[in-house]
Amino acid sequence: MMTENPITTLTKQRELLQKEYAYEKEEFQRLTEATGIESKVRRGLAWYPLTLGRSYHNSLDQFVVEIRRVGATEENREEDASLFEPGKPVCFFSEDASGERQGTGGLLHYYKFVAQVSFVEDNLMVIALPDADALLQLQSGHRLGVQLYLDEQTYRLMFEALDEVINARTGRLAELRDIFHGTLPTSKFSFDAVRFPWLNTSQQAAVNEVLWAKDVAVVHGPPGTGKTTTLVEAIYEVLHRENQVLVCAQSNMAVDWIAEKLVDRGVSVLRIGNPTRVTDKMLGYTYERRFESHPLYSDLWAVRRSIRELYQSRSGNKENRSQKIARLKEMEFTINQDIFGDAKVIACTLAGSASHLLTGMKFGTLFIDEAAQALEAACWIAIRKAHRVVLAGDHRQLPPTIKCPEALHGGLDRTLMQAIVENKPKAVSLLCVQYRMCDTIMQFPNQEFYGGRLESAPEVKYRGILDWDESG
Repeated sequence: MMTENPITTLTKQRELLQKEYAYEKEEFQRLTEATGIESKVRRGLAWYPLTLGRSYHNSLDQFVVEIRRVGATEENREEDASLFEPGKPVCFFSEDASGERQGTGGLLHYYKFVAQVSFVEDNLMVIALPDADALLQLQSGHRLGVQLYLDEQTYRLMFEALDEVINARTGRLAELRDIFHGTLPTSKFSFDAVRFPWLNTSQQAAVNEVLWAKDVAVVHGPPGTGKTTTLVEAIYEVLHRENQVLVCAQSNMAVDWIAEKLVDRGVSVLRIGNPTRVTDKMLGYTYERRFESHPLYSDLWAVRRSIRELYQSRSGNKENRSQKIARLKEMEFTINQDIFGDAKVIACTLAGSASHLLTGMKFGTLFIDEAAQALEAACWIAIRKAHRVVLAGDHRQLPPTIKCPEALHGGLDRTLMQAIVENKPKAVSLLCVQYRMCDTIMQFPNQEFYGGRLESAPEVKYRGILDWDESG
């Protein structure tokens, strides 16, 4: 039973998100101020000391600098390998030669700009800087270090998305908000069901519910029920009716998993996101790799270099520069038109859907995989680009991680998928046949979480532990 209107519900979500942001920012500040350099390095939060290497513009025309650790050991290399990752924000610091001692040196001075990891391997890291002036600041520093920084960009995107949906008065975004959280009913198409003999009955029903839905559909897939198989089939079938769809998930790993399955099915996928954060299998499908392999790329790079040289030398007239810039924009437009025109699926994280590459793009259908692991605010980042939404996951499993106790108790971990399941139960398709557990193991979770509606597939129904022993 709905007790609040949709705007009130989302306003409370925004307030709770603000508490989570403030808490995480405070924790980061406390850690930064209270933790010595040696401890940060030991915990994998910082590289110190480091040396600056060469700087250059990469293939994305970002200004980057190479840095190397000094005196790193095998032990701390293993510790920080999972913490410094491409795409993560970082901040630089240096030590004053005099003043109160902290850790291994003097007082810390933090530079005001935020940078981003572009590449990291062993003792080498490539950092994308905001501009050349940032490099000049670093070059004048004493005993440099770098540490992980709070990911404020994702919070900014979530706040912007919530503000937009809260303030929407008309249009599709307002309709979806009132369907998901309010009393506005869902609607469906009425064509005959499509048969998929290779799927079980509940999987076939779920795919057809996706095809019939005009507003929203939820594929509730408990562990082992073939949720990914069903979702891939639904995407494949929707692409018979729509030219292109957007497929998102909370994490890069989840995006790559569904994207790989679509590639295996023969679907043309374009992966948006930092290419060093995707799996090896998906590298060739990233925007960057497609961009670099385009026939016009070498010409475009030459024009970019020419424009930079003109600005640095201040030679040539403004008209010449303007012509080159116009030519550059024309080539970029042509390349992007070719890249996006060939793609049937645009795959990215929820935050990645805000990429400048997707500016102005709209999609008939948005698929959100692992939707039960994503904050509602993150889902709205992508929903703004869609006419209808398909969510897949299992809200009976672990919810999103919330760090602030007050935000957690207030319900920030309540996901959009959970809200739709409760408010629009007819939009939900439960996958009933699971292929992972025998009846005995399945009995408790089935009764506790799924109302006894699950059943074991015949091939696993009576399987015992010793059936896995193939040692002979």
